[in-house]
Amino acid sequence: MEVLNQAEIDRLINSLASGATSVEPQTGEKGVKVYDFRRPNKFNRDQLRAVHMLHDGFARHLTNLLSSMTRFMVSVEVANVEQIPYEEFVNSVFSPTTLAILEVSPFGGKALMEIRQSLVFALIDRMLGGQGLPVDEARECTDLEQVIVNRIIRRIISELNESWKIIQEDIRFHLFGEESNPFFVQIVPKNEMVLLVNLRVQVGKIEGQLNLCFPFHCIEPVIERFNPQEWFISRDSQQDPEGRQRIRRRIRDVRINLTAELCDTMLTLRDLSGITEGDVINLGKPITEPGIMKVGPIPKFTVVFGTKDDKMCAKILDILPPYRED
Repeated sequence: MEVLNQAEIDRLINSLASGATSVEPQTGEKGVKVYDFRRPNKFNRDQLRAVHMLHDGFARHLTNLLSSMTRFMVSVEVANVEQIPYEEFVNSVFSPTTLAILEVSPFGGKALMEIRQSLVFALIDRMLGGQGLPVDEARECTDLEQVIVNRIIRRIISELNESWKIIQEDIRFHLFGEESNPFFVQIVPKNEMVLLVNLRVQVGKIEGQLNLCFPFHCIEPVIERFNPQEWFISRDSQQDPEGRQRIRRRIRDVRINLTAELCDTMLTLRDLSGITEGDVINLGKPITEPGIMKVGPIPKFTVVFGTKDDKMCAKILDILPPYRED
């Protein structure tokens, strides 16, 4: 801003009086930024992007954990990261639900982890030997089911702690309590902004949601460390032998179907309908030639067939190159 002295002010007044200078209103509009005081932004775009990246890693770890616990294919991915008022989060949660209250150490305060009941019952069903089907009606967990849920929650919290170590080594989330009705949990005032991380979890054909709710004051001391330029690229470029060992320990007891095949052939429906007991089908390949052993649906080894102790067996000859699906 330029300040005029008295001589310049006098000249300007004289010019206006004589008509030598005219004053025209400015037509250019200054840039106006809309600001909603009811939803103040606490996190910038880079920080939200870093939160998304951080929980992408958490989602991968959670995929391995739940797959090993259920002995079933589970997929977890980050669906959305946003900042909303706490009241809006509470109103979006169905009741009953599984709501874990997490104590954030060393900063204090509480965070929330919410798991939809459809997902909870699908996980319980798989862990008890079922097909992973949810219940038909929304209900709270029984005492026996709650024991299993508590075990699942504690394992998920352990993975969350591992993922957050990249922000600060001593950050820990501890299970403080559990609740089924979100309106009974008031960790911050209803208008307080919170960071919501929504994860989509697929257990077979059942899809559910897992939500993480972080009040701003819980992570404010380390908010400046959510910078993807500083830590995300370096994390990917480094080897993580401890993480690899952890994954190996979790998947080594997973059972996988092995199928040994000599060959296949084609039959018409007429030939197939006429097959009776005792018929011989010519496969067009000698029994002495190598066959294929599949790991699940993927061809992995070449094998030869034989017997040992009156049982059919297959001896591995070679390892096939990595399978690529066109």
